[in-house]
Amino acid sequence: MKTDMSKEKTSRMSIISLGLTVIFGVVPGVYCLSFPDAARGCVLAILLCAISFILALIGLISAMIKDKARRLSVGSLIFNIIVVAFLCGIVSDNEGRPTEKARRITCAGNIKQIGLALKLYAMDYSDSFPPANGAAGLEYLRKYNYLTDDAIYTCPSTITEMENGKQPLAEQIVDYVYVGGLNIKSDPNAPILYDKPGNHKDCGNVGTVNGKVKSIYGKDWIEKIKK
Repeated sequence: MKTDMSKEKTSRMSIISLGLTVIFGVVPGVYCLSFPDAARGCVLAILLCAISFILALIGLISAMIKDKARRLSVGSLIFNIIVVAFLCGIVSDNEGRPTEKARRITCAGNIKQIGLALKLYAMDYSDSFPPANGAAGLEYLRKYNYLTDDAIYTCPSTITEMENGKQPLAEQIVDYVYVGGLNIKSDPNAPILYDKPGNHKDCGNVGTVNGKVKSIYGKDWIEKIKK
């Protein structure tokens, strides 16, 4: 009688262990998929999975006297091994990769550098910025050696790549919108350079005539800067 009760109790413990394993395993996995840039979240997920792994191990040890309970515990252990391996892969993939926030900051730095180059250009051309709009206007900076680093013209949040670093700037390889025809005496708060829509989600960096750079948030950020 006691043996049967002990087996029943062990079986119940194993089932509870399996349930906890699923909870602690699936939730962290979903968390990682929801926040692919959150390396800290991935580490937390692995810690939670480690807890469920220990629970499953305890269930396996306590269930050794009953085959059914043992199978449940072995299954939970296998589940843990798969999930932990999966999360380790996510962490290693995120390791050293900048977050979207960091990429936005780098992008703002790009716009700041282009703005400085535009001011240098204006100093040499009667206080006027390049006359053409878009990439054609920025090509003045590259062509006349005011800013020849092609990487600066691409946003780090995109997959845009220069072909060989020597070709003229074109719209398909430039991630910023340049407003041509302005000069040093234009409205200092007027936008002169900003992110192309799609560089960032619901956000865009904007450079103004006075050289300042600010971030505009919201789905309608592009409309806000045109007002």
